Amino acid sequence: MSDDNKYDYKNLFIIFIVQSIFVGIFALFFYLTKGETAGMSAVLGGLVYCVPALFASLFMSRASNASATLILAKAYLGTFYKIIISIALFIYVFKNIPITIGVFLTAYAIAFITQYVMSYVLHKRN
Repeated sequence: MSDDNKYDYKNLFIIFIVQSIFVGIFALFFYLTKGETAGMSAVLGGLVYCVPALFASLFMSRASNASATLILAKAYLGTFYKIIISIALFIYVFKNIPITIGVFLTAYAIAFITQYVMSYVLHKRN
């Protein structure tokens, strides 16, 4: 494993931890103010975003030393996996678990925004 690859894994897990903290705070707030269903909705909303994003990122990060064609193929395949897993999780949650839809979608958006901001901060783009 190269140093760049170790750095990528470190960043992936830092982003995942920060997302989990933000979603956890959000879930705790709604659990205490709106009840158990709202708190669980926030947790599930965060997980529905974080889990597929983490799996896709781990899958795509393995091709760092490969050819450009292989890296692009891994990116497309990782994105495809992320979409399929996300759709499956959305369907499962909507069909089988009683949730508060607004809280669920807000937690999903918080996880998305956290990943976007943390990716920007960690990669220190010029």
